[in-house]
Amino acid sequence: FFYYLSKTSFNLPIQHSNASPSAMTISSFFNNGLLSVLGILLSAYSIYVEYRVEHKAENPDDVFTALCDIEAIGASCSTVFSLPEAKMLSFFGLVPHGSILDIPNGYLGIAFYALSLTRHVTGIQRSGLLSHLFHPTVNLIITTLAFSSSIFLARKLYIIQEVCVVCITTHIINTTIFYRSIQEALSVSEGKIKRQ
Repeated sequence: FFYYLSKTSFNLPIQHSNASPSAMTISSFFNNGLLSVLGILLSAYSIYVEYRVEHKAENPDDVFTALCDIEAIGASCSTVFSLPEAKMLSFFGLVPHGSILDIPNGYLGIAFYALSLTRHVTGIQRSGLLSHLFHPTVNLIITTLAFSSSIFLARKLYIIQEVCVVCITTHIINTTIFYRSIQEALSVSEGKIKRQ
């Protein structure tokens, strides 16, 4: 079903003020909207799993097995979420370890996907501060950071030879959103050149 939506153009543009050549269609909404919603859900679940794993010592009788811990394929997301890289802000020294800002990557994911979802639901062209935040160039910078984090974390998975279904899925989502942001930025640039 989702594959069909991604390949089908309904030719029903959603009108926004100052519509540009990159204005959304119904199909592009399904593409970016569903990816963002899925990303939010996966990020929220990763936070839940990490919380349960971290607090397991407080309640030894609590037997918890994450849905993404699939023994048949050797997948263990709970193991991955326990790694230092699961909190990249403190891992890279951007915030002190153990501080209130030392948050799991899932929170960063929710912020990124929420921004992406808001951008595609409300439209690219906005007034005021949002016009800068939603600008294709700014969006490209943000998606590049998300894509770069996926490369870093995917490399870590390869090094430790661990399978994380949730991680791999979010990496695919980030790569897809990054690719589309490049297409959008190029489309806007081509439009400016043609108008000159």
